[in-house]
Amino acid sequence: MLNLTNFIVKQKKLIIFLYIILSLLAFIGSRFVEVNYDLSLYLPQSLNSIEGKNILEEEFGIGGTAYVLIKDESFNEIENLIKDIETIAGIKEVIWLGTVEDIFKPEDFMDENIKKEFLSENSNLIQIHFSNPNDSLETVEGVEEIQNILGEKGVVGGPAAVSKDLQYITSKEVIYYSLVAFVIISIILFLSLESFIEPILFFIAIGVAIILNMGTNIVFDNISYTTHSVAAIIQLAVSMDYSIFLLHRYMEEKENHRDNNQAMIVAIEKTFNSVLSSSMTTVAGFLALIVMKYTIGRDIGLVLAKGVLFSLISVMTLLPVLILLFDKAIEKYKHKVFLPSFNKLANFIIRRKYVLLIIGIIIAIPSYLAQSNVKYYYANEKVLPETSDSNMAIREINQLFSNKNQLALLLPKGDKLKENQLTEELKNIEGVGDVKGMYSMVDIVIPETFIPEDVKENFQSKNYSLININLNLPMEGDITKDSLNQIKTKVSNYYDKWYLTGESAIYSDLQETTAKDFRNVSILSIVLITSIILIAFKSISIPIILVFIIELGIWINLAIPYIQGKILNFISFIIIGAIQLGATVDYAILFTSRYRENLEKINDRNKAAIETIVDTGRPILTSALILFTGTFSVYLITSMTNAKELTLLIGRGAIISLILVLMVLPSLLIIFHKVISISTINWPKINNTGGE
Repeated sequence: MLNLTNFIVKQKKLIIFLYIILSLLAFIGSRFVEVNYDLSLYLPQSLNSIEGKNILEEEFGIGGTAYVLIKDESFNEIENLIKDIETIAGIKEVIWLGTVEDIFKPEDFMDENIKKEFLSENSNLIQIHFSNPNDSLETVEGVEEIQNILGEKGVVGGPAAVSKDLQYITSKEVIYYSLVAFVIISIILFLSLESFIEPILFFIAIGVAIILNMGTNIVFDNISYTTHSVAAIIQLAVSMDYSIFLLHRYMEEKENHRDNNQAMIVAIEKTFNSVLSSSMTTVAGFLALIVMKYTIGRDIGLVLAKGVLFSLISVMTLLPVLILLFDKAIEKYKHKVFLPSFNKLANFIIRRKYVLLIIGIIIAIPSYLAQSNVKYYYANEKVLPETSDSNMAIREINQLFSNKNQLALLLPKGDKLKENQLTEELKNIEGVGDVKGMYSMVDIVIPETFIPEDVKENFQSKNYSLININLNLPMEGDITKDSLNQIKTKVSNYYDKWYLTGESAIYSDLQETTAKDFRNVSILSIVLITSIILIAFKSISIPIILVFIIELGIWINLAIPYIQGKILNFISFIIIGAIQLGATVDYAILFTSRYRENLEKINDRNKAAIETIVDTGRPILTSALILFTGTFSVYLITSMTNAKELTLLIGRGAIISLILVLMVLPSLLIIFHKVISISTINWPKINNTGGE
């Protein structure tokens, strides 16, 4: 360690040069990182709906789907628009009233079932199939071209339009809320630190770490849009306190050493273990997400864990160099610290320690029960704002044509009698609007050679027959799940091997896959973080106390949306526990470490606790405010529901953890002193009862 610290302080120019080169390479690399918007890719590929989705793309060439609604236009005008749409790259087919009916004959002579599907109140519905998946660049660009062709004459809804809006809104808003988060965190740092220069140096060090993290994401095939949306903000917010720890120690050591380089060497050595422990708990929390069967957890966990490690390295190598180079400027531009003192609050907390502990225990039980009953959703359109183009189009289409919730059923090709019987039975299931297969279009007695090729291509491939099922139901929910189960039961009565895919089928499989993810992630994050604290404190009881305090904060955090009657995005629900535990247990670790130091000096539990609240109040408040304001700025600006929910949970969780660490943790440390002494190596012995 001594050799490394000597190298850092002596080779300042070399370190700056290396970071400039690495940052440039990382910035270039970040331009080639692919952002994935198709959440189904994170599901196990062995799932029935995913296998069906892949077969649909490979054998039928059907990827994405969109619906176009055109109002108050003549059939001739619609036909001209469709001809323009058909020229767009990536469009496999366009289906409308003119595809299945003669638009030149009077409407009264048209088939009523066909009219019901494509025509309603002077509005025409057009179904578009793309060759590539909904989230592919070609499909997204295709949706945009359709919108340009339509202008004010129509709107575009469906999964492909939702994916297009997801990509456009995410890429636009990331820049806005990153800037706002930067400004707000800057204000917090200026209020809490002693110099105007220190926040600038912190942002450089953590900013470089963020760039390195973004650039090295190129090692992955892609990263999810959820990760892309919040990774930089979360990395900045959870690792800024490492910089604060190092700077405060350096300022202390400057008073004991004439040479600034020597002061920094000592500061790095004394800070390293505490920062390492702090960062490892955060990394452990993120890595716990890897056990999710829904592998977006692995995506988020690896990116954020890697980011924290880059922050640790940057703070321990680049930041010391920056502090030494700008030491005179730091001293020159000092100002008053504006955060409040905790002297009065500390006395208040300790005098009422039993009351605060009882309140904490009373809150714990209903909070635990409430958070275990939080409901959550999966559908992509619920992630988008209500005012997005695709959501407004979907609502308008659903009003006129019921819900355009289409499923694709893939059956082994060959038995047309069995297929026809199944088709008739599926029509009787509640919620099923219509069922279309080849033998609902042509009579089963017609020889195969007489069936038009375009009909065959639409409903049969080399190995499979395709049946399209339209549900007049929402994309997800109990009633939709019940209909899906009925469909699966009916199909299983006829076939041993079959595939049911589509948005609703994928969401249903997603729900079953992630049912145990919350529990698994919570257990692993608790085990990993408890183990790290056990090693750091050489204690059995302290890890239990500290993890309990933060877990209580998580229960309270998740109980709030339950009380409000809000439904959370399933990703936010699953990962918040690991993130809040990993990111805020540092507050409890810092408090307990300083409490042990104060016990050795003061030899009185109450007084040591009061002193600890005063000593750690500002650093913990600063860290919590950074995490809160950094994530809350995203919540205020973004219109993406999933990003809004996740960042609100993280920011609110930071404040809840702050309150519990400063108000409930002291009571536990004081009351369970004997238990801690017995179960902890080298815990300070005291000669009095500390006022007990």
